[in-house]
Amino acid sequence: MQIDDINPQEVEYMTKASEQEKERASFEALINYVMQSASDAQMFGTGESIETARRHLCRTILS
Repeated sequence: MQIDDINPQEVEYMTKASEQEKERASFEALINYVMQSASDAQMFGTGESIETARRHLCRTILS
């Protein structure tokens, strides 16, 4: 692809998509950090409870 072939709308779309991917990755990292901290502090009884909470957060925040 040559520079002349780049459509400004495509660039804008690609930039927004990239920003959304970075934001999603940041949220996923935050959720994982929170779950690990909760696990370390023994806030949840079992690993299954932690995984359930992580899935719920992911569904709520990332959808």
